[in-house]
Amino acid sequence: MRVLFINPNTSPGFTEKIAAIATRHAFPGTDVVAVNPTSGPRSIESIYDELLSSPGTLETAIERLDECDAVVIACYSDHPTVYALREIADKPVVGIAEASMLLACVLGHKFSVVTTNREWEPLLWDAVRHYGLGERCASVRSTGMAVLDLETAGAETVDNAIIAAARLAVEQDGADVICLGCAGMAGLDEKVTAALGVPVVDGVVAALKLMEGAVAAGLSTSKRLAYAQPQYKEVVGLPALFDRPYVRR
Repeated sequence: MRVLFINPNTSPGFTEKIAAIATRHAFPGTDVVAVNPTSGPRSIESIYDELLSSPGTLETAIERLDECDAVVIACYSDHPTVYALREIADKPVVGIAEASMLLACVLGHKFSVVTTNREWEPLLWDAVRHYGLGERCASVRSTGMAVLDLETAGAETVDNAIIAAARLAVEQDGADVICLGCAGMAGLDEKVTAALGVPVVDGVVAALKLMEGAVAAGLSTSKRLAYAQPQYKEVVGLPALFDRPYVRR
């Protein structure tokens, strides 16, 4: 099977990290492809960033849908392209935030999300509630770092900031599972587990395993109601590529 990971920002370094982590954890016979759009913000830290990243992400996905069996949106947010792709494709689609939180609920009673900047905290709480997991989330805690700091601040600085926030979530908030709340944190789960002694969920790995399981089980996205294929209408001022997913009567 082939699992397509799309990093919605335009940071090649993040995309390379996502590819390396997913490839390392993939089952034999799973081909991981990781890409990012060529237009859009370098990082995603607001709703505005999410929306700016969406056209390029959709274009990247539409170009490759026929070549994959499942799609992962590798942004730790309730990214709108997850739902758009569920409408236009019958193959499974998931974002790394939803995948990690669902897996965390299997591993413990309460989970906390450790994320980047403080402004992201309320947006992730919105995502938690949208997924129906408000009662299972102990807290959302930030490291105070910007997303791109995860590339530039140095490994020790990044590790210490994540572990410190996760420790507060465990010791003060009652979390027994930690979700790493940024694709740029991929690969740090083992370090945080070693420091705190609780399960730590890497969203990239969680999404990979969920998609491998869905594809292996022969499951696809329901087209009955919420994710029904969009009906055709004229699209003005956009590339012709965006016409492809519409159903023509």
